[in-house]
Amino acid sequence: MARTQSHDFGDGTYAVTSGSNIGVIAPGDRALMVDAGLDRDAARKALRELEPLGAALAGVLITHGHADHFGGAAWTARRQGVPVIAPPLAGAYAHLPLLEPIFLHGGAAPISELRSKFTLARDALATMPATMVPGDLAVAGIEVQVEALPGHAPAQVGIGYPAASAPAPKGRTLFCGDAVFPQETMARHPILFCYDVDAWLATLVRLPKLAYDRVVPGHGAPVEDVRPLVSATAARLREIVSVVREAIVDPRTPGEVLRAVAEHFEVTFTAPQFLLLSQTTVNAALTSLQTAGEAEAVVAENRLVWQGR
Repeated sequence: MARTQSHDFGDGTYAVTSGSNIGVIAPGDRALMVDAGLDRDAARKALRELEPLGAALAGVLITHGHADHFGGAAWTARRQGVPVIAPPLAGAYAHLPLLEPIFLHGGAAPISELRSKFTLARDALATMPATMVPGDLAVAGIEVQVEALPGHAPAQVGIGYPAASAPAPKGRTLFCGDAVFPQETMARHPILFCYDVDAWLATLVRLPKLAYDRVVPGHGAPVEDVRPLVSATAARLREIVSVVREAIVDPRTPGEVLRAVAEHFEVTFTAPQFLLLSQTTVNAALTSLQTAGEAEAVVAENRLVWQGR
């Protein structure tokens, strides 16, 4: 289990880093939580950061709809009596957690291996959360900047503080969700989960241009210079697409393409859920190649096969 650490950026902004990171924005007597970790235990650790501050939690902001980032939100909302605010699809997942394993199982009722807390949050929000969109957002008098960072997940956002219109004597912090990954995470999980390769690469071009002095990724330590993480993440995505492109020189099924990608990265899947997560990434790479006119999907002998063009 990852060791929990607290990072104080000196302006009422904190990062609680562990398996999945949680942000705390507490400039006065009110506070916001950015993401809520995998479960109530992770969220409870972040709430402990508020105790010495004397700040009351006023809301939970979710960057994207993956259980390791919103799994503690429902418990926190009930315990603290606060609203949850999320991008539209992430909000639907937090309210109806079964949507995530349904998504991973191609729209079908999920198999038992997809019903662990890593892909099926244990707690569900009683109602749909409020929706956030890119731009300025004020919650209980705390103004933040919502940045569009799609790709890893649909409609993923980052939360920036202080907002662009506010002074920032201690600099600005961006909680960027899973827009970038550190090298140690990519070493453990070389086939990065991806919804939309092209959207993610566009996000990675834009991210270093945003006016922030430090970036807190969803996993790993905060950084003052996000460019190395951007370069490494973009390189890995391009590598995955390149391997997929080479794999479909001859027609192959999506499963056969995944096998080629796994062999390239020396990955051995030990359970169905890990294979299905990586299959989503391979499918995203195939979509990217089709969009670029480099691949086509055909049906041959009642099999869906992909081939290069």
